[in-house]
Amino acid sequence: MAIRSTKDSTRRRPKQLRSRQTVDAVLDAVVRVLKREGIRAVTTNRVAKVAGVSIGSVYQYFPDKNAIFVSLHQRHIEEIDRMVQRKLIEHAGSSLDVLMGAMIEGMIDAHTSDMELYGLLATEVPHRADGTRDFAVRLHGAFLLAISSRAQELKKGRDLDKLVFVVTHMVESLSHGALFRRPPGLSLADAKAEAVRAVLAYLHS
Repeated sequence: MAIRSTKDSTRRRPKQLRSRQTVDAVLDAVVRVLKREGIRAVTTNRVAKVAGVSIGSVYQYFPDKNAIFVSLHQRHIEEIDRMVQRKLIEHAGSSLDVLMGAMIEGMIDAHTSDMELYGLLATEVPHRADGTRDFAVRLHGAFLLAISSRAQELKKGRDLDKLVFVVTHMVESLSHGALFRRPPGLSLADAKAEAVRAVLAYLHS
């Protein structure tokens, strides 16, 4: 479910600590309502009540509930962004295989802290299409940086743009599959290992 893009999905950008706390309280309240009552129960009035803030405080930052959904997705995207950047820094001197393994495991581990929420984000909570595209572009850039700096570990003649395009989508799809669509009897640890093996097999093909 994609939300039509608007130039101003939030009325104000929270800059001060108190403002950020209010926005986080609203988003945390949305998560609680989603888990306990389902997406149909998410209204600005209900969210304000659960968050313990006035309806005016909600509208100060969010023009409607769709803007709240966009911000909820954005918060998740920012968490993944931070994880990706952290892995790039932690493994700056690592081989391509080690780095890619860490990136894939990081993508999966980043969702295991609250699989119920991330399942809802993936299947029920509307998102803004351009926000998803922006994330895809940033993820592509991160993998391009990681792989191009280790191109000597690949076979000669590989087209890096094509390679990174495939790897980016492999990692994203396999990570979500390992979390939400793996068959009975396949442990998360084994799913991680198979995802890493599949990506590395493609990289070195």
